[in-house]
Amino acid sequence: MKAGKADISYEVPWTLDTAYCHDGIPLSNGVLGALVWFQDQTLMLTVNRADYWDHRGGTVWRDDCTYDHLKALLTSGDFESARGLFPTAKVNGKEKRPTRLAMGRFEVKLQPGARIQSASLLLTEGEARLVCHVRGEEHLIRLTVAIDQPVLLLSDPDSLVTAVKPVPSYSFARTKAYFDDFGIAAPTSLKDGWVQELPEDPSCAVLLHRQEGMFAIAAEYGADPEDAVGRTRAILDAYSRAAAGYDGIAAGTREHWRSLWREAADIHLPDDEIERMYYLGIYRMLGSSMPGRIAPTLQGPWVEEFRNPPWSCDYHFNINVQQCLWPAYGANLLDCLMPLFKMIDGWKPILARNAKRFVGIEDGYMLGHSVDDRGHPVGGMWTGTIDQANTSWIAQMMWQYARYAGDEAFMLDEVHPFMVKTLRVFHQMMERDGDLYSLPVSVSPEFGGSSPRGLARNSTFFLVNVRFLCEKLLELEEKYAVDPEAAAMAADIYAKLPPYTAGPRQFQEFSTKPGLELYLWEDQPLSESHRHHSHLAGIFPFDTMDMDDPAQKEAAMNAYRSWVDKGMGRWSGWSMPWASILHNRLGSPDMALLSLRLLKDVYMMPSYATRHNANYRGFSEFTGGDVMQVEASIATAAAILEMYVSCVRGTVHVFSGLPGRFKDASFSGIRTEGAFLLSGVKSSGKVRTVTVFSERDDTLRLANPFGGRAAIRKDGSLTWTEEDVIVLELRRGECLVLENAENGGTAANG
Repeated sequence: MKAGKADISYEVPWTLDTAYCHDGIPLSNGVLGALVWFQDQTLMLTVNRADYWDHRGGTVWRDDCTYDHLKALLTSGDFESARGLFPTAKVNGKEKRPTRLAMGRFEVKLQPGARIQSASLLLTEGEARLVCHVRGEEHLIRLTVAIDQPVLLLSDPDSLVTAVKPVPSYSFARTKAYFDDFGIAAPTSLKDGWVQELPEDPSCAVLLHRQEGMFAIAAEYGADPEDAVGRTRAILDAYSRAAAGYDGIAAGTREHWRSLWREAADIHLPDDEIERMYYLGIYRMLGSSMPGRIAPTLQGPWVEEFRNPPWSCDYHFNINVQQCLWPAYGANLLDCLMPLFKMIDGWKPILARNAKRFVGIEDGYMLGHSVDDRGHPVGGMWTGTIDQANTSWIAQMMWQYARYAGDEAFMLDEVHPFMVKTLRVFHQMMERDGDLYSLPVSVSPEFGGSSPRGLARNSTFFLVNVRFLCEKLLELEEKYAVDPEAAAMAADIYAKLPPYTAGPRQFQEFSTKPGLELYLWEDQPLSESHRHHSHLAGIFPFDTMDMDDPAQKEAAMNAYRSWVDKGMGRWSGWSMPWASILHNRLGSPDMALLSLRLLKDVYMMPSYATRHNANYRGFSEFTGGDVMQVEASIATAAAILEMYVSCVRGTVHVFSGLPGRFKDASFSGIRTEGAFLLSGVKSSGKVRTVTVFSERDDTLRLANPFGGRAAIRKDGSLTWTEEDVIVLELRRGECLVLENAENGGTAANG
């Protein structure tokens, strides 16, 4: 995908061996999602909407559910009463959680003798292409989701389709059981689809329209079933009146996808599979967080038809939402973050109410780890409801956006106030410990689950989150003098709260010298394989560990050894890309690459979609099942970007994470802090050039990518440096090129 970005047509061949919907080709416009799969020469079209919810139920926030009460119960050892502070609402006598709903599918029968020979996905056009053979002749069927309406289009210029059967989700036993348990009426079948009435949410009609050379399937809401049908048919009627046919209607969709890809960073690597994982990860991020549409949930818009999705397909804010958007920064697709930020902005009254209920302050924000699209807690792992690091992780994402975009207004108007209100909640959760502070009730996500092992004092994860907030607030105060009172609070906490928790290292075999390692919380080293790398979050993504400090480096590296020793036996799919980045940050690029290859083999389906559990036994205890979650496949793209460009405590590193076996590689358009766009070339094992373009006035700190003398070309001038860290002050619109002085060209010769 290098030459002529405007004309890119990156086509991924697809397997025809599709056992169920998530093996299929994913199509999306950010609202309507479709999965195209194959059964006995029948096209199976599974459809859903990213906003299709049954909102009833969820965690009930009791009046006595306060931090002080919770702390008192835990201190007294009354864990069951503490857990009882977070009941789940009941409907028809059963616990009920808000959930995304299964929608259904359409089964498309081809004429006798028609054989699907091959299938592919054009990433840059958002289109599936199926090659069919009929009596020796080749025919092409194309499918896409229209960019401007919730409509799936299927071209049929040669009348290969003989019948289309609508199959609502109620047709499947597992979905029917849910509907029956919680008082949802069966859908009303229509000749061209169905309409589903819901108890407290809008009705949704899913209808099909056929015209010469094309089918269109639409899903739209209405106040009641009749209104939903009318609105859906109006959408389909507008398409039927369009004289342009499939090609004309799809033209705008193709151009929209091309415009997104023109902005995206490109990579080149002599490893086709890793390259494909990158581009498919970017594609899935665009499909699940299309700019201007809906923030990504656990499955994005691609929900199966035979059951309601696991874990409600909700918003998990302790890793999953974040991973769905990690590539947006480096891939230069910052607008993909806007649906999340817009959603969070709309939730601010809820976040403020949560903070007031829990810690009694008027000026705080608090976000639970598992919520629906209205910000209400879904239920489940109750310890996540009080995990304030969910809130600060959103603050970190907002801060990172502002730094990568160079958006000072967003930093000051949105990020700074959000960080302050988040820190105030943490402050209320602290207590005096002599001259210092501590966090007596803290979480290391998913360790211990909802058991008494799930809460303890001074978790490294909480401490790292607080450290991040304090560091950034103090930096902003130094630069902008924006809020002295908040800065004073941050400075006080920074001085009195530990940056992490450490204890005696677990391995003494290689040295008799005493040493420390990062712990999950006080007196709790990593004692077993654990899927959530929360105690290493100060390395990534929060970047609070200063590896130039000998004590911090020792604690981190000892924790790394213990993490490796405990192994991957209880990891999930989403553990792998985060692990890859951690390996890279800790100087093991070959292990970073292997982590992604293991992800591909152990957790990916033929479609490169990722499972929560391993594909087979022997690697992880979490095996079996068919739970697709989109975050790992997307976060893989971020891990691959990390091989090319990473920013560690303000210093940018280029090619440092690329395994040495890759002698030739290149990239273009990778974004980094300060609103810089970088491109680079490595050949014959040496970095040759790095090009820097600046979108803002800012200073780039670049670790010398050549390990020696560098020539710098800027505005016709030529300078040299051998500094380990090259400091470049650039103005908006400036571009410069750094060359390896060993190249022997004009720059090297002066």
